[in-house]
Amino acid sequence: MKKKLFLGALLALSLWPATSYAATYDQYTVADGDVFSSIAQRAGVSVSALTSANPLVNPKNLYHGLRISLPAGHKPMNGVTPASAVSRKTYTVQPNDTFWKISQKFSVNYSYLVTANPKVKDPTSIYPGLVLNIPTAPASPSKVSDSKTKIEGIIALAKDQLGTPYVWGGSSPWVGLDCSGLTQYVFGKYGISLPHKASMQFQSGTPVAKNDLRRGDLVFFKEHGSATITHVGIYLGNDQMIDADTDPQNGVQITNVFGDAYYSACYAGAKRYIK
Repeated sequence: MKKKLFLGALLALSLWPATSYAATYDQYTVADGDVFSSIAQRAGVSVSALTSANPLVNPKNLYHGLRISLPAGHKPMNGVTPASAVSRKTYTVQPNDTFWKISQKFSVNYSYLVTANPKVKDPTSIYPGLVLNIPTAPASPSKVSDSKTKIEGIIALAKDQLGTPYVWGGSSPWVGLDCSGLTQYVFGKYGISLPHKASMQFQSGTPVAKNDLRRGDLVFFKEHGSATITHVGIYLGNDQMIDADTDPQNGVQITNVFGDAYYSACYAGAKRYIK
């Protein structure tokens, strides 16, 4: 993880947000030399609109790898990730809604919908305005032999966890996960058993050269000058991975690999578990 966690798992769990992670806008990954005015010009939006879409970003402190939001209607440009690719699907409860009605509305297994919303203590008592997580991947994937189907299923399950808080040693989907807990969970759903430790996950699988990376490969890192593997993510293609970390956000997120100065510097290799 980029930042050390000192507060422990219990505190991290107590910080579960009232609503789940969802990106309102497309996301742009800041490159070296970028400033708000140059980004706004390329995106075809005003600096004030860009500033309004990023109320928590200091325009004077942009850094390589930072994700910022682009206002609606921006021009196509390099380095942009659609909001749908960095968001967990959510739904705001309406009057007369029940978990059953919502499960039918979105064609989601009822029990999986309940599991995906651990903050709801009583599924029979929900109220208008409550924001629920809507799973977009099946709870129990059917057995498949096709490699591409497995890879896309694993990635879909991982994206369902976007915004789940980072908890050191965490292995509870929707509640708290660490980097290897995330990979263990999603690969396990497709019958691939991984240990709950990044360094041990690195010990098996087929080595993959950086130039041969494909979606679904696991990418590994040696952080903070460590001699051993300390972090793992799932490669998504286009120099991106999904991982559980504490920076730049807390929790499961989509991050650049080689376009991020931090991860690029501590990249240690990749392994393929699905041939």
